[in-house]
Amino acid sequence: MAISECPGCTFHIPLPPNLEEGDVMECPDCGAMVKLKSMNPPIFELVKED
Repeated sequence: MAISECPGCTFHIPLPPNLEEGDVMECPDCGAMVKLKSMNPPIFELVKED
């Protein structure tokens, strides 16, 4: 299973198997909304709130 770091709190988030590039999920540690920017390597970016 791939793992990526939350850019908000540095928690190591395991990527669900059905997650695709561009998908948004919540960090299970800090609650920040993160978007999967890249699959290889797996990189999350914070979703900016408007």
